[in-house]
Amino acid sequence: MITRRLLLQASALPLLATAAPAATLKFVFSRPYDNPRTQWLIRVYRDVCTLSGLGFAYLDVPPRRATAMVLAGQADGELGRTFDYQDFHPGLIRLGEPNNVVNFCVYGAGPRARFAGLDKLRQLRQRCECRRGIQELEALLETHVDADDWSMIDDVGQGLRKLQLGRTDLYFDVQEAVDDYLAFRQCNGLPGTPAIRRLGTVLSTTGHCFLNRAHAARAPAMAAALARLKRDGTVARHLQQCLQAHQQRCRQAAPRL
Repeated sequence: MITRRLLLQASALPLLATAAPAATLKFVFSRPYDNPRTQWLIRVYRDVCTLSGLGFAYLDVPPRRATAMVLAGQADGELGRTFDYQDFHPGLIRLGEPNNVVNFCVYGAGPRARFAGLDKLRQLRQRCECRRGIQELEALLETHVDADDWSMIDDVGQGLRKLQLGRTDLYFDVQEAVDDYLAFRQCNGLPGTPAIRRLGTVLSTTGHCFLNRAHAARAPAMAAALARLKRDGTVARHLQQCLQAHQQRCRQAAPRL
């Protein structure tokens, strides 16, 4: 039995919801509920489901459980994973229309930070780190860096702070995750110096919603609905609103940090 919060989202497209939904799909995500990117995708897929004649529900579960719940049928879909995630989990169905572009980048701290390329990492013995659970980056570092010279951490803030303290030389993560963390310093308290610098992009792909295989027949209609919402500006508008709302919460919380 699922004991965590079940958050039912009211439709943002009430005029289209004239009939009872054929089914209600339960979604999870690999980021915390209050993350602005989580809030963005909740809004987007609430609208996608409405346009597809479906109900939408969001299950607030520990991020690490998200994929396992979809595979086990305890949830119907995961709001966002990268294109190749299906290679790791063939039991999932990828929506053909992407949510967004995903860039995997490398970061350093201070003016002397340098990234000479993946093929130089082993030779230079740079201390590298990535966030645990990003399988693309784990595979990349395993290929290009000796085991003693790379490690994993659990969250973006820890990785960036270790860079600033000189405990690592390079940090690898998803660009939007780092950009958001730097933009919301008022929330997280990351020092401004030494400055975090993006040194390069090591991989680019796209992010997609994935469904349990039982819902494969629903994927084409949902992908078409997402494409429509992107064309009319709804997806971009939802993202801007969620980022602005999070920024406002940071400003309100700043005096209490």
